[in-house]
Amino acid sequence: MTKGFLFSVSLLLAAPASVWAQAPLSESDFTVQLNQHPVALGQAWNDALSASLGETTYDGFVGEVPFGDASYKFYRHNFDGFDIYSANLWWDDQGKSVDSYIVGQITLHSPALHTARGVGPGSTKEAIISHYGPGETDNSDGSEWISYSFNNKHIAFSLVGGKVDSININFDDD
Repeated sequence: MTKGFLFSVSLLLAAPASVWAQAPLSESDFTVQLNQHPVALGQAWNDALSASLGETTYDGFVGEVPFGDASYKFYRHNFDGFDIYSANLWWDDQGKSVDSYIVGQITLHSPALHTARGVGPGSTKEAIISHYGPGETDNSDGSEWISYSFNNKHIAFSLVGGKVDSININFDDD
């Protein structure tokens, strides 16, 4: 081995953790641990998954929501600290039954919950940027939003007072 190679490797090993944490998004960024169960955006939504997550505080029909060129049924399921929206997204394109539902959105509200990269409600804006990079920013509804996209999936952090208030993990509807 040459000295140049060893010097390069030692520089890489000495790089701050944030360099490694800002890796591009991947499928694993759209899975979260909820009540000790991994829940992934797009996985099948059924009674067994719902029961494994604990008791809901609310279950209700949201409505037929325009999504791309079609409209799909969405249901909201509130749990302690998080919400899941189930939807029959793309049932028609995938040759499935109209009653085939998937996890269409995950919203985290509790500081006890976090993304696959360790950011959760209560985390700072600096923590988001350290783990994800600068992202796209927007200000609406009294919140600052920092968001990231991968394929047709989206993760958005709502900031109030410089701290994460909630996190939405969902499909892009374009």
